[in-house]
Amino acid sequence: MSRILVIDHHSSDATRQIATGFGADIILENIGLGRARQLAFENVATKYLVFIDGDVEIKSQDFIKRSTTALSNSKNGAVVGMAVGHRFAYGLPASLLVLRRIDFSGKIVPDYIDARETFFIQKRLDSLDLKTIYLFGAMKHDSQFRKYKPEWEGANTRILPSSMAKELGFTAKVIILLSLNSRNGTNIIYIPIFYLKFLRGFLDPNPWLKLRRSWEWSKQ
Repeated sequence: MSRILVIDHHSSDATRQIATGFGADIILENIGLGRARQLAFENVATKYLVFIDGDVEIKSQDFIKRSTTALSNSKNGAVVGMAVGHRFAYGLPASLLVLRRIDFSGKIVPDYIDARETFFIQKRLDSLDLKTIYLFGAMKHDSQFRKYKPEWEGANTRILPSSMAKELGFTAKVIILLSLNSRNGTNIIYIPIFYLKFLRGFLDPNPWLKLRRSWEWSKQ
């Protein structure tokens, strides 16, 4: 039996009322994105777990079916839904992500992380020697919070238990592929600026670690 969980960071809009109207169970948290992901792992009892971010719209009607079919292969551990029009796959974005619950028991994501939480999901997949499958044309992603996002990502990347050189190289690759996926000239030109802003947060993480993920981001 399927179940809808909404992990709510004490939103001030109508999120909880709308979700309740669709039969969703609401779980409140006030720590951050890492805690939100972990709460999802802890409260799911079904065979599969589907992460769908609040700014994602699923466009492929058979996405869940295709994902569960892929995960019926024991060598696969994750299915990523790619945005419509995106051609380059990268890493483990969690905007639309399907996992097997059995692979993610126990503590996965620490509470202190507020971005790059997929690092810890990927770490578990690597420990189990599981592959990631990418399904193209699966969703539309309208990211709302743009200003200071590079610094926020950089700060949280800095505190990962990983090699600094490895993470800086990985981030550069992701930024380039994201920009190429958009096929927008402005985004491509913006690549070095985005990376410099990311480095700003990476080199001086403390001011950026706990930025509010709210509409105020775009107003500051």
